[in-house]
Amino acid sequence: MPDPKSLLETIENQLMTEEQRQAYHDKLKAESYMRWLAFYYLGRREQSKKELRDKLLAKGCDAAAIEALLSEFEAEGYQSDERMTSALIKEGIGKQHGTQRIFQTLKKHGLTTVRSVSAINAWIETHNDFFEDLLLNDIESDTADDDPAETYEVDWLAQAVAARVRKYGDAIPTEPKEKARQLRFLQYRGFTAEVCFDALKYDLTTLANR
Repeated sequence: MPDPKSLLETIENQLMTEEQRQAYHDKLKAESYMRWLAFYYLGRREQSKKELRDKLLAKGCDAAAIEALLSEFEAEGYQSDERMTSALIKEGIGKQHGTQRIFQTLKKHGLTTVRSVSAINAWIETHNDFFEDLLLNDIESDTADDDPAETYEVDWLAQAVAARVRKYGDAIPTEPKEKARQLRFLQYRGFTAEVCFDALKYDLTTLANR
């Protein structure tokens, strides 16, 4: 037995004029192309909603159709600003970037999920499962794994010291010129001023013993 929806579409198609039929098929073709483009972009990497919208608009896709598709993709989980935010924060941590650099990366991708630099830690805390393999726990204890309420936090000072040591070696800088050079490097990596200055006081050994 024919599907009622398909049967209705067949009848409507038969009642169309040639121009209406052509316009209908053009619309289907455009929507199919738009859907293919969206999956293509998402297949290459995660896309924010804004990025995907802008790319589809640049390809001449209809604005209203794009919004409908974005809503569908978000509902189906094909596109997620939340997932992309977590992925970019995690990537930044892996690259030993600070919170300011990570925040700028989020803005660059058109994400508004994290409203400020200081909100990054809160995001990590509320999306803890996503970060478990990268997070550095300040307190290592034998009972940590037994505590389901244990909260993992990024040690931004440890991140900064590791980045500094990787670039300049383990020695703590003492000369003003060298301190200034390393400080500029840490600022470029996106660490806060407090973390930058503190990172000049530690090597990997003293950091572990603090």
